[in-house]
Amino acid sequence: MLKQCLLLLLASTLNLHKTAADNCPCGYILNSTQWGGSTIFTNKILTDFTNPKPSLTWSDDPDFDWQAQAYNVSASSARGPYGKLAQTDNVLLSGSAGLDLYVRSQTVDGMVPTAEVVTSRTDILHGSFRIGMQTPATNGTCAAFFFYHDDSQEIDIEILSAQQYSPTNPGKHPVNLVLQSPASVSAGYNAADTPDFTRCNLTFDPTAAVHEYQFDWLGDRIDMFADGHWLNSFYDNLPSQAGAIHMIHWSNGDPGWSAGPPITDAVMRVTYAELFFNTSQNTLPTWCEAKNFCPIPALPGPPDTAAGGVGGAAAPTAKSESGRAVGDSHGLEYWVVGWCITIVMSRL
Repeated sequence: MLKQCLLLLLASTLNLHKTAADNCPCGYILNSTQWGGSTIFTNKILTDFTNPKPSLTWSDDPDFDWQAQAYNVSASSARGPYGKLAQTDNVLLSGSAGLDLYVRSQTVDGMVPTAEVVTSRTDILHGSFRIGMQTPATNGTCAAFFFYHDDSQEIDIEILSAQQYSPTNPGKHPVNLVLQSPASVSAGYNAADTPDFTRCNLTFDPTAAVHEYQFDWLGDRIDMFADGHWLNSFYDNLPSQAGAIHMIHWSNGDPGWSAGPPITDAVMRVTYAELFFNTSQNTLPTWCEAKNFCPIPALPGPPDTAAGGVGGAAAPTAKSESGRAVGDSHGLEYWVVGWCITIVMSRL
């Protein structure tokens, strides 16, 4: 496999101009009433991809938050009829709509052209991670938002377009919640054959509009949400090592998972990303008090980067804020909407 990373710089639109210490010197706190306690995260990356200017350039500047990926994977390594060809040309700004990640219909040398964007930080260890995403109605792709350390330590939210309009599941809109663990590696990299796989039916059509998807990786569990509503929690086989956050849109033609390739170009749209997290290097100053923490809002929505906050209305132009504070604890709460069935069978 050949792999190359390029840093994504949205020139004049995603401006890194503010640190956490400007208004949140100790971090960001998410209070809980359902499980009790609270969670403190020390770092943030807030990116609003809407209303950008048209300029899009590539840079190797490590100070920027996101990387567009360029690599190729053979069909055998991709475990499908086709390989995967991640290309920076498939990561595009779309006017005021957001960041578009394309899967192309035309294969190249037996590989499906795909798109992937990753945080430049690879030291993320626990956090609350959210994106605004609209998935494609075009059959034959997988749209995913996930944490990755390696193939045995991965947290996934995956939406398969083939499942959204399936004649065997009419009117249902599944989302697949997955932990890749040593158990899934032993099962041939198929988490569906392990207890670490749950399929939930969303109460909305993910292809019709932007919705928020969230996972909270804590010390004792992982909680997953859609539009701020709890879907599922995992308690076993949690990752223990730091890694990066990914957004990916892909297909390898596997009839048991992504299906495809799509018959026309398919697009996954991301309007914002809100990442609150700790790192493998965290320390907590002894002077921190409750007043020094900023609350993370429970309601979904794009980052209020114009006001320097952590939620609310979108900024007039797309910006990215990154910064560091400090700490660790746990807890979370939300209401239940949608329903889940734990899947302990082969992928359908």
